[in-house]
Amino acid sequence: MINQRIIHWIVEEEDLIVPTLFKPVQFNVIKKLDNGKKLTENEKRYLRGKMKKKITLLQSFMSIEQLKDNYLILLDIIGSYYITGLEALKHNGYGWYFKPKIVEIINTKVEGTVTLNDKTIKFIRIKSIKSSKIVIDKESGLKYATNEQIIKDIAFTKNKYTENVWIQMLARYKNMFVKNIDKFKNILPKQKIDYSKYGV
Repeated sequence: MINQRIIHWIVEEEDLIVPTLFKPVQFNVIKKLDNGKKLTENEKRYLRGKMKKKITLLQSFMSIEQLKDNYLILLDIIGSYYITGLEALKHNGYGWYFKPKIVEIINTKVEGTVTLNDKTIKFIRIKSIKSSKIVIDKESGLKYATNEQIIKDIAFTKNKYTENVWIQMLARYKNMFVKNIDKFKNILPKQKIDYSKYGV
């Protein structure tokens, strides 16, 4: 049985939910349920299909009495994902001073962007992430790209700024930054940086 409080939460979080998890037509069915309106036979068919599975998933991942962060709920539902770009670099201990406004998430289910609090979550859908190199944060359970994976993901994210920052980190930290620097020698800056000019 669908929990009415889950239905109400979905309606309250329209900007987060539509169209990432529910299509507008499906969302209208949920709104009718929230308002206690009678569903047509066609709308009942919607509710018996994949839509019901999504609502049930939401129900299993959430405790209405103590809601988890919306961001975590969304990623839990997607399941097959990992965070890449500057957010992953920061997590991996490089660029701790960054305050990324866009969080790039590689996944196999959804495409598009949603805004949560002061951050834009950008979902980039690809066919498979089986061969992607990731690490799982022990405290939060969130999945992040390794440094080696971040540069590969530029092909999907098209984020040139992240690419420039990544190359700077590689030039500075070398084998501390990646396991096998020889794989990346072709993208290292050709000109050596004279750090003495900058008082380093």
